[in-house]
Amino acid sequence: MTILTDKNYNWLPTKRTCSCKLKRLNCLNRKEISQLGSTVLNVNKRHVWKDSHPARFIPELPEKYIKLFSHVGETVLDPFCGSGTTNVVALQLGRNSIGIDINPFSVMTTIKRLKEAEKNSLIDTIHMVVEDDCRKIMREMPEESIDLVVTSPPYFDVVNYNHEHPHQLGNIHDYAKFLREMEKAFKGMMRVLKPGKYAIVNTQDLFKKDAKCPIHSDYIQIAKKIGFELININIYILNYSTGGRLVYGYPVAYFPKNDHEYILIFRK
Repeated sequence: MTILTDKNYNWLPTKRTCSCKLKRLNCLNRKEISQLGSTVLNVNKRHVWKDSHPARFIPELPEKYIKLFSHVGETVLDPFCGSGTTNVVALQLGRNSIGIDINPFSVMTTIKRLKEAEKNSLIDTIHMVVEDDCRKIMREMPEESIDLVVTSPPYFDVVNYNHEHPHQLGNIHDYAKFLREMEKAFKGMMRVLKPGKYAIVNTQDLFKKDAKCPIHSDYIQIAKKIGFELININIYILNYSTGGRLVYGYPVAYFPKNDHEYILIFRK
């Protein structure tokens, strides 16, 4: 395994190293595809986290979509890599990866997790981890050089990212501005993806007393405006969520607890 931290893109684009026919969507056989065919991702276990990143997603999420929409030897991009789950899973599945995050702690955590995961890897892969603004980096990367995007953008006005960088999208509290900045990120994904390739975006809507934000719907409108095709909407059931079964606002109002997220599947 090679870990790159500088912005040298000479190794892009990569080619699949499997023996699959050119038109195949992935390396899976019929039985393996059938096991991943549901539109609902429901992981019946609580994942034990070793790091303290404030917004992580379970490895089963990137694993499913990396298997479905890429081949061994291809390159997966996570423009909001956080604690590096997408990158680690890509390594485990024999894919190269690029992880971008504006938070130095996230970059450090991603590199650490990659080094730990290397012990169990049998395929030589390249993993670039960059501390910077993904909107800027995706303008610098070679066009049409990425085989798959799998990402979970910062939640709007929900999570404290413990990082005061002026370009940290998760710290924007104006929803219209947040969507404008996310549109730049979607344009970057469109620019770097190869034609016909997929972008997987995990997100959650926000409904609270002072904010009603159907984020997944707005992401769909943004993506379609810049040329993405919406292929499907999958649902991710949050079995690990906390807070019990309180009916917030009882007995005078209805504020249900969010027990699901959306996984948006786009194709360039």
